[in-house]
Amino acid sequence: QRWFSPYLFILPFLVSYILFFLYPAFYSLYLSFFRYRGYGSATFIGFANYKNLFTYRTMWMCLGNTLWYFIGSFVPVMIISFVLALMVRSRSIARWQAVYKPLIFLPQVCAVVAASLCFKIIFGARVGVFSQLAGRAIPFLSEPSLMKWVVVVMLTWRGIGWYFIIFLSGLTTINDEILEAAKIDGAGSVATTWMIIVPMMKPTFMLAFITNAIGSLKIYTEPNLLLAQFYDPPMQVAPYINLIINSMGGGQFGMASAAGWILVLVILILTLFQLRLFQGDEL
Repeated sequence: QRWFSPYLFILPFLVSYILFFLYPAFYSLYLSFFRYRGYGSATFIGFANYKNLFTYRTMWMCLGNTLWYFIGSFVPVMIISFVLALMVRSRSIARWQAVYKPLIFLPQVCAVVAASLCFKIIFGARVGVFSQLAGRAIPFLSEPSLMKWVVVVMLTWRGIGWYFIIFLSGLTTINDEILEAAKIDGAGSVATTWMIIVPMMKPTFMLAFITNAIGSLKIYTEPNLLLAQFYDPPMQVAPYINLIINSMGGGQFGMASAAGWILVLVILILTLFQLRLFQGDEL
């Protein structure tokens, strides 16, 4: 009984995890080797779904769009969040933390739908803020090359607050005595940040980089709400998840499952690359 009691307490989680995650995941992997319309019998076709996807130009286009959104927002989010965390950590502005901490985190709390509608108004061609300031209609939401940047701006705006909290938490683990010793030894702010804070923050950076990559590669809501024209956004700016949703809507459940596992493979490769990047550091 003493051995079994801990597992009894976590049994509800284990049951729900098996039913709602493990079983659907492995069933979708099984289904990716079949042609299945959601009803009737499934026909085994081997790797045909994967072969069709790898030769499908739209799949590469949607995957490229998703990588664009990830890379375009990753750099500014990480840099701005870390700089803001350093500034908040500074003693010179510590007295106003109760004011600007909630302000920085506020975009993360805003509903995605409401934020997307606001950005549609800001970047609209007819009555948009930037179009009004420029005195002419700017096709932010109709020109594919500009549409992608609108999504990047929104992802950056929403992501800064979340990673600001993560970096601020990581900074609290650095002993103030170490920073004081560096200051006494004559190290300036830049040298202290680059030679002491950044190396000691590597575990936090790894967490932030991996979670950002996983979340960005699964992006769906922001581009679909911002860039939708009538129903869906154009394929030139559509995220990868749209390919899965459209395949399911067309009754191609095997194709949708294969597309989902290709995305899992991309996320796994990117995660392993980031882990390799931090290999050799003490975590």
